[in-house]
Amino acid sequence: MSMPEATAGATNADPLIGQVLSERYRIDAVLGIGGMGAVYQGEHLLMHKRVAIKLLHPEMTLLPEAVSRFEREAMAAGHIEHPNVATAYDFGKLASGSFFLVLEFVEGQSLRDRLLQQRQLPVETVVHIARQTLQGLIRAHGLGIVHRDLKPDNVMLVERDGDPDFVKVLDFGIAKVPMGQMGSKPDGAVPAPTTAALTQLGMVYGTPEYMAPEQALGQEVDHRADLYALGVMCFEMLTGRRPFDADSPIKILGMVVSLPVPSFADVAPERAIPAPIEDVVRKLLAKVPDDRFADA
Repeated sequence: MSMPEATAGATNADPLIGQVLSERYRIDAVLGIGGMGAVYQGEHLLMHKRVAIKLLHPEMTLLPEAVSRFEREAMAAGHIEHPNVATAYDFGKLASGSFFLVLEFVEGQSLRDRLLQQRQLPVETVVHIARQTLQGLIRAHGLGIVHRDLKPDNVMLVERDGDPDFVKVLDFGIAKVPMGQMGSKPDGAVPAPTTAALTQLGMVYGTPEYMAPEQALGQEVDHRADLYALGVMCFEMLTGRRPFDADSPIKILGMVVSLPVPSFADVAPERAIPAPIEDVVRKLLAKVPDDRFADA
């Protein structure tokens, strides 16, 4: 579990190690520290259950957006309740004024680390990972939640029932969450956008390489922006490259908005990727949301 911009492998010489939060969560080890806060491995003392604990730096509580990111993740991960999404168990405020978020402890390998080890994945593995990610998205989108930062760093691969590549989607910190409309919809229908959603028109949220064109332009986004991000991930898993890359975020955003998606043959001529697979990925990567699949 990672905070945005967290640095893994931080030292355990932390004054919080051994402390107990809310009389039930013991902090055992540092997992990562970032500009917004820190992530710890902990244990629910009453249930003897291992958990991940995110703590917001006290000074960050003065920034409404930092606090709202915590609230978004708590509400999103706490309501989705799907095997392919890391669950949030608790959210609260300490006497110091800092906020904490308790999440399912996910032990495995991020898709990003897998791609660093193995630049191109077998087609069967890509389909397996994509299908599971879509299952988690179906549940999230049915609640009106748009992740907005789907990328290999936020997808964990864990061992589950003999499957070494069981997907867990993480980090709903910049998700678009419809406040007061968290009830599930019949048949997974996608609710209409709401003005009460935790988002702001004209603001750009996400990671440039995985942003949909409308997201890059700061326009209103819906669930189809997540489908575009999944398309980028599939393109990367299959070819070893993202569709658009440059030496600056601004250049990448310009390419996302204006350039056509390259073919698999141009990017990875050495791979024999079935045409139907490429057709699906290219549809996910359509510039116009209406040209993508209607839903997950």
